[in-house]
Amino acid sequence: MAESRGENLQRLPIRRKVAYGAGDSGFSLTTTALALLYLFFLVNVVGLDPAAAGIAIGIGRVWDAFNDIFIGTLSDRTRSRWGRRRPYMLFGAIPLGIAFVLMWLVPPTDQQTLLLIYYTAMYILFDTLFTLTNVPYIALTPEIAPTYDERTSLHSYRMAFSIGFGLIGAIAPLAIVDAIAGPNPAPADLQSAYAAMAIILGLFSIFPIYITFFAVRENPEYQQLPAPSLRQSFRIAASNKAFVIAIGIYLLTWIPIDLIQFVLVFLLRDYFGLSTDDVNVVFFLLFGTAVLALPLWVWVSRRWNKNRAYQVGIAFLAVVLVVLSFTPPGYPALIAILAILAGIGLSAAHAIPLAMLPDTIEWDELRSSNRQEAAYYSVVTLIQKLIGAATIALTGSILAAAGYVQATNGGVTQPQSAIDAIRLLSGLLPAALFTAGIVLCAFYPLTRERHARMLIAIERKRALRKHFAEETPKE
Repeated sequence: MAESRGENLQRLPIRRKVAYGAGDSGFSLTTTALALLYLFFLVNVVGLDPAAAGIAIGIGRVWDAFNDIFIGTLSDRTRSRWGRRRPYMLFGAIPLGIAFVLMWLVPPTDQQTLLLIYYTAMYILFDTLFTLTNVPYIALTPEIAPTYDERTSLHSYRMAFSIGFGLIGAIAPLAIVDAIAGPNPAPADLQSAYAAMAIILGLFSIFPIYITFFAVRENPEYQQLPAPSLRQSFRIAASNKAFVIAIGIYLLTWIPIDLIQFVLVFLLRDYFGLSTDDVNVVFFLLFGTAVLALPLWVWVSRRWNKNRAYQVGIAFLAVVLVVLSFTPPGYPALIAILAILAGIGLSAAHAIPLAMLPDTIEWDELRSSNRQEAAYYSVVTLIQKLIGAATIALTGSILAAAGYVQATNGGVTQPQSAIDAIRLLSGLLPAALFTAGIVLCAFYPLTRERHARMLIAIERKRALRKHFAEETPKE
């Protein structure tokens, strides 16, 4: 009874799910290009030392982590005619696209210190503007889809766009660069080709944000709820058991995926010796399969609870990554098969952990009568980016310590120590973090039935609050 009442609170039309999901296209396009190519670009195109490149990205992520919590709390406290979230999307989209282009320009200097300063500043600028638009966008999820399974469905639409344009972000940059630069380009031509690629992707990334802005509306009722302070947000979030477990699951999923994204190009090029075309085929198989497998994980999550579906999918992904890292060069067909299998597991990582987080917000509202979606999501990104900053800085340092040889003037043969480091970072280490997430997921307390009962209790609480507000005499 509780489940049927909760699930019938709101059935979202497909057009609204599509309009919301489309908003992630530009975010995914740019961040995938950065995750897969930016470290490679800084090291092998700009000529920045690997350790310095890792530091530049790491500092940018630390800055962005702290921006997240302030912008998230600011979004929760915003009151405007556009709502709490949509103003940031309206005014942040165009500056975000410009900042992305600036990240891929090469200053006319070869001094390592100046290059480090420039790319650190550009990363900080981009990540700040990214937070300004992305955190409010993500915070719309629990407001648009209030029920347990509708959130998984809505999130799958968003992830379909995210993975689909992630595929474009993985394949298009190198394809554009190769098409513009031609074979065996001079360093200046290669740098110009990367700049042209950035302009194309930066322009395209702007428009999907406006699709969501114009097609999706916020619930005006939530603007009437109290807005907690920054200190209260941290205290409330820390006392939310379901949220603490959900954030742990999310971090133990996306930190290793972040790590894999940074080193995957190194693995495919330096270890397996694949050409650009072959790398693009692997990306196409990986991300294409991830998109196609999304309905599978939506179905599995409906049949089981989210935590069990997560455990199965992530365990599968961990096994595939270990097998891939131990696969010797010279077997392109096997690499292709493993890319397809990894895509199935990657789809579970996209579909499930972020669909858990919105459920924990009702746990908060039932206890405190607050709606602070953006503060919750910004706490997640704060922790993720702090750890992610350390991860990328450590990755660059490990590659440098392992003797990775820069290839600004053509292909080189990497020493075995560098190859071993790349294989560790793309296989065994991510698998160990995934395993920790699988164990933690066993303690996640929110089932479909329990969440439906929470929604009914919240409805009653809101009705009582509204009744007393109407009955209270106004002076």
